[in-house]
Amino acid sequence: MNRSAFLISFAAAAALAAPAMGETRNFDLPEFDKIDVSAGLKLVATAGGAQSVSVETEDGDFSDFEIEVRDGVLVISREWNRLRWHQRKADYKVTVSARELTALDASSGSHSYLSEISTRRFSFDISSGAHVTAAGRSDDCDIDLSSGANFNAGEFACDHANIDVSSGGHGKLTVNASLIGDASSGGHVSVYGEPERVNIDRSSGGRIKVKQVIYQAKND
Repeated sequence: MNRSAFLISFAAAAALAAPAMGETRNFDLPEFDKIDVSAGLKLVATAGGAQSVSVETEDGDFSDFEIEVRDGVLVISREWNRLRWHQRKADYKVTVSARELTALDASSGSHSYLSEISTRRFSFDISSGAHVTAAGRSDDCDIDLSSGANFNAGEFACDHANIDVSSGGHGKLTVNASLIGDASSGGHVSVYGEPERVNIDRSSGGRIKVKQVIYQAKND
């Protein structure tokens, strides 16, 4: 084999061995203020800016990615396909900017990072091993944690909170004025701040603990 043929063969082999380049796609969608994320996807969402949605994957394969807006809810997930369920799945990172965000429904091992939340009311529904990190504030918040959900929101503050935690769900947040809570089946939430009115029901090893201190991210 001559040198030029060897170089061509080597280049072809290197091209086949090299990992596929990442790819990002942008989506022009109807307006939304709520997000539903599942199926192990990663979400990075920021409130307060012009609406935009982009999706990135390292291998450039979007074949099972699903996205749509239903009644003001941005729904992001994977297509269910039993034949492909045991195959390696693409890692999707969804980056979202929205004028306002008022609710997040996260499930099935998804990882969500929310920032700059500023609204009158916000609702979190987190379940099935989903992880959520949130920062911002709302006047009122409703929080439902279950089935191993992880809610890291010491830097999210609301004046009035209604918390329902169960089945090994756990988390933290800051509450300033009033707290109504129901904890059961090993669910646990740490509440920072000094709410004046507290009403908590506990059962089956559940716990909601009011720490009465200011949340410090570096020390917690």
